[in-house]
Amino acid sequence: MQTNKNNFHTTMKFLSKILFASFLFITLFACNKDDITQITAIKITPSEQQVLLGGSFTFNVRGNNSTDVTDASEIRVNGNLIAGNSYTPTQTGVYQVQAFYKDFKTKTIQVESVYPSGYIQNLLIEDYTGTWCVNCPKMTYAIEQAKEQSDKIVSVGVHAFDPMQMDGYDVLIDEFNITLYPTGKLNRIHTWDDPDHNTQAATDLTGYGADLGLAIHSSISGNTIDATIQVGFNKDVSKALKIVVYLTENGLHYDQQNSTVYYGGPGMLENFEHKDVLRAFYTDYLGTSIPSNASTADNIYELTISKAIPESVADNGQLHLVAFVTDAATNEVINVREVKVGEEQELQKLE
Repeated sequence: MQTNKNNFHTTMKFLSKILFASFLFITLFACNKDDITQITAIKITPSEQQVLLGGSFTFNVRGNNSTDVTDASEIRVNGNLIAGNSYTPTQTGVYQVQAFYKDFKTKTIQVESVYPSGYIQNLLIEDYTGTWCVNCPKMTYAIEQAKEQSDKIVSVGVHAFDPMQMDGYDVLIDEFNITLYPTGKLNRIHTWDDPDHNTQAATDLTGYGADLGLAIHSSISGNTIDATIQVGFNKDVSKALKIVVYLTENGLHYDQQNSTVYYGGPGMLENFEHKDVLRAFYTDYLGTSIPSNASTADNIYELTISKAIPESVADNGQLHLVAFVTDAATNEVINVREVKVGEEQELQKLE
C-alpha cells in the first residue's frame, strides 16, 4: 500500500513538471510570437549624423520587432513634414527630426549640416547685351532672379553698339564667339540656355568648398583707383592660373527696347536702369598669370594695381571692381569676387 502511494506521488510530481514545462513553453512561444508580429515602439535612424551643406540625410524607421515602416511613416524636420525619407538642408545648423507611424512616434533625434572647408564658390555671369536688343531684358530679368536666389553671383554687362559700349569690348566678342544677343556666359565657358526659365543652371554653379577664394581692397583718389586683389589657396593647385580685373558701373539710365513679357511687357523701356556695365579692363582681358609657386596650400597671392578711371564713367560713386581667377588653359572662371570701389573685404574661407 505504501508503495502504491509513493508511486502515485512520483507520478503526480512527474506530471506537474510536464504541465509546468508545457505552460512555460506556451507562454514563451506566445510572447515571442507577439514580439514578432506586433509593434509596440518605433525608432528613426539617419544615414549620417552630420553632412556638408548641400548633402542629404536619408532616414529609416523601424519597429521594435525590426519591421521597416519607413514608407508608411511621416517624418518631420523641425516640425515640418518632408516628402519621402530624404532631406537636404539649405542652411547650416542642427535639425530636430521625429517620425510618426500609426499611434507611435519616435524620440526626437538631432542631425547637423556644416560648411565644408575651403572658400565660398561664387559665379560670374557675363551678359552680352545692348539697348537696341529687344530680347535682352529677359537676360536682365534672369540675372535679377538668380541673384534673389543666391548671394554668390557676380554679373557683368558687356554692351555692344549702344552708348555704354566700352572701347575694346570686341576682343571678348571674338574670343568667346558671341553671335547672338543676348548671350549669357556662366564662368566664361558655359552658355546660359533659356535663362529666364532656368535660373538653377546658374545657382547650381555656386556653393562651398572652393579651392581658392578672392578678396579685394580698394580706394579711390581723384581719378585713380588703387587696389590689392588677394587670392587665397585652400590646397595646392597645379594648373596654370590667371587673374582678371574688370571695372564696372551701376546706375546708368538709357531707353531699352523690349519685346519680352518682363518689365511691363513689350514696348520701349524709357530711362531703364542698366547695372554692372563693363567700363574697363584693368588687366589683360584673358588675365595676368599667377606664379606657379604662389598657388600652394594656405598661401595668399596678391596683385596690386593702380589705374585711371575712364572718361566714359558717369559717377565714380557707382563703380565696382570685379576680380576673377581662371584656368589659363580653358579660360574657365574658378572663382570671382566683386566690391564697391572704396570698400574692403576679407577672404571668404570656411574653416
